[in-house]
This record gives sequence, C-alpha cells and structure tokens, in this order.
Amino acid sequence: MNSAWKMFRFFETEPTARKYLTACYDSLGLEHAERLAFQQSSRFLFLWKQARQFYTTAAEADLSIQPLLLFYGCSHLLKGLLLTRDPSYPQNSRVLQHGVTTRKLKKNNYLLLEDEVRPQKEGFFALLAKLFHLSPMQDRYSIHDLFASIPAFSDVYAALTEKPQHWLQVPWSKIYAVEQAPSDCQPWVQIAFPEAMDGPLAYSPETFLQYINRVAPEGSRLPLRRSEDNSKRLLLPASALSQLEQYPLFRWQKRRLFFWNGSPDSLPLPEWASHFLLLYLLGMLCRYETEWWGELVLSHGLAERYLVELFLEHHMSSYPTVIMKQIQQKNSALPQGFSLDDC
Repeated sequence: MNSAWKMFRFFETEPTARKYLTACYDSLGLEHAERLAFQQSSRFLFLWKQARQFYTTAAEADLSIQPLLLFYGCSHLLKGLLLTRDPSYPQNSRVLQHGVTTRKLKKNNYLLLEDEVRPQKEGFFALLAKLFHLSPMQDRYSIHDLFASIPAFSDVYAALTEKPQHWLQVPWSKIYAVEQAPSDCQPWVQIAFPEAMDGPLAYSPETFLQYINRVAPEGSRLPLRRSEDNSKRLLLPASALSQLEQYPLFRWQKRRLFFWNGSPDSLPLPEWASHFLLLYLLGMLCRYETEWWGELVLSHGLAERYLVELFLEHHMSSYPTVIMKQIQQKNSALPQGFSLDDC
C-alpha cells in the first residue's frame, strides 16, 4: 500500500491529532488554536482511520463495487485535509452535500467518455475549490478531459482514444557549473523541453518562459531562468524542484516530470479535483446504473473497462501521496524523518 499511509497513521491518535491541528491553526494565525484543535481532533483522527479502511477494503473488492468504496475513501482524505485549513468545517448541512451533479444518463448507447460532471455553487466540492483557489472553475467537465488531465497514463489514454497526448514527460538533470548559478555552487536543475508543432512547446523560447510565468499561481513564481543557448531549457534551484508542481503546467510523480502541452485556454485540474470528479461519476454508475455497470464489469470487449481499471489502480497507488503533498505544502509539523519516498 502507498507509503503515505504510514504518515497518515501519525494522525490516528488523539494526542498526535490534537498537537498537529494546533500547529496548523497556529500557522494560520487563528486565536485559541489549542481549543479549536481539541474540538476537531476526534473527527480528524477518525477521518484518516476510516479513509485507510475504505482503501484497504477497496483493494480487495470486486470491480463491481470498488469505485463506491474509493469515492468515500477519497472524500474522507479530502475532509481530513480540509480540517487542517478550516477548523469550522462543517459549517452547515449544505457543505455535507457532494457539490457535484451529473446529467441523467441515457440507457441506450451510453458512452462513458461523452458524459460530464457539473460542479455546483454550494457543497463539499465548492468549499474545496474556494479553499484551494481553484479558479476559474468551468460550468462542466467532460469525462474525456478529466481522464486526459491525469499524467500517469496520458500516453495510454491517448492511444486508446486516438486523441493528442497533452501531458509529455520532460527530462531533467542536476547541474552545478552554470553561469546563472550563485557562487556557492548549489545544485541547479536543468529541464529540457522537446520541440513540437503545436501547443505551448511550439512557442519561441522567450514566449515559452513568459507563458509559464503568466499561469503561475499568485505568490508562487519560482526563479525559472532560460538557458543562454536560445533553446527551451529552463534552470531552477534544485531545492525548488518539488515546488514546480504548484504550477498547473507541471506534475512531479515518482521522480518523473510532466509538462502540459494542451490548450492554454483549458488548463488541467489539480489531481485532487480530477480524481474526486471521476470517482463521483464512477460511483454513481456503480450505484444507480447497475445494468450498464454490470455489463462493463463482465465485458472484456469494452475499452472503457481497461481505462476504468487503470484509473482505479492509479488512484489507489497515488492519491494518498497527492493529499500528503498538499498537507506538507502548508505545514511542516510532521515528525522529522517522515518522507514520501514514492513520489
């Protein structure tokens, strides 16, 4: 099982949960941080414990019910993450709703990739979107776009659908002797981007760097520098490599770096959001469209089955790490020695 669970186990006792939440609320400048942490510590620890149990059960479950278990496991992880930022959760009954809906499914000739999910103005997903500055948020997200937004199997998805591959793996290497580096010879990272006929990789080197900085989150711009040989090679301090994932154009997974070469007008959702939306739809199909879902599970002639299985396997192996990364970005109160050795 994903090694992030070892770190989540740290939250599963009342003293450690309370101590960690106190540190989180102190870092947010909230008054009475200890009192707030005491009030939420039981909820906090049981969320992580139940999330782990959902994922453990899902790993052994049949595909016929697996998405439902993973949706609730995913939701519990997100609720635990939410409590590290918002001690007032849940403020009212409205935020307990999923905050997502999907159109009424047609019984005949239903195609998974042509379906869509729609975020609502209120509910759990809307609260998360506001907290993590997910904007601008679209009125609807197609299932095709959600699958295409996951870098780990973007090549397989592109081959199955015969659509362009938007996530491209880019090589990177550590270097020491560069003119741009400071005199103390700290290691830097050089990222080499391939040439392409379309997308941002078709821009000139100068325009390309301007584009990357333009879509950077406010207050998160990294010291990216262009190589002097007028190629699409960027330099940044090695210590800042993991922060590159805060840019919507990059994903950093198992020491592999991916770049989004899709349309600048439609940037990919962060993985915490795309996984939640996909699991919401798959869980709804599993729960309410049992005939179609049963045919999918039993059929070996549908490409959708392979795609669904691939996504669920990837979700179980990666999503706990996605959430732990979000936790570590905002608070460093975890014990020394805890590390995400698989990310």
